Amino acid sequence: MYGDEDAILVKSFKLGDEKAFDHLFEKYQLALYSICYRYTRNSEDARELIHDIFIKVYNNLKKFNEKCRFFTWLYRITVNTCISFKRKEHRKEITDIPEYKTDTMPMEERIRMKKAIDDALTKLPDRQRMVFILRNYDGYKFDEIGEIMSITTGTAKANYHHAIKKLRIFLKDWV
Repeated sequence: MYGDEDAILVKSFKLGDEKAFDHLFEKYQLALYSICYRYTRNSEDARELIHDIFIKVYNNLKKFNEKCRFFTWLYRITVNTCISFKRKEHRKEITDIPEYKTDTMPMEERIRMKKAIDDALTKLPDRQRMVFILRNYDGYKFDEIGEIMSITTGTAKANYHHAIKKLRIFLKDWV
């Protein structure tokens, strides 16, 4: 369903309909912001990344191969932009926390746990962190992650496995 709508919007944009691009932006900006925020843990950086991503999309959409799925192409640009941003910034890498059952936990304990998870995630290599985010937060299957990140399904699984293994060690007091 979404693929058909995306294909129509892409084709319209290629034919000169600027509003088609606006529709694509509106449709995907929140999902992409979520990925960027989880990757950077900074709302200003996430907004800057969204801006950069959509400039890249706008500038390259006329060259987009319509045989590919638009959202896969868009998410690949997002992943690559996030990774490039972190390399350029040479800053400590931070992402969001995994979803743990915290509804019965006191607020102070939740805050401490969130900090511990944030600290643990900063220690993951870029690729492992992104696979973890795409799998746990966005619900992608490993073959989709492989396609988005231009890696094999096996590599996506291996990166996820290594990320989980490392997080268990880093969070041994919480799990």
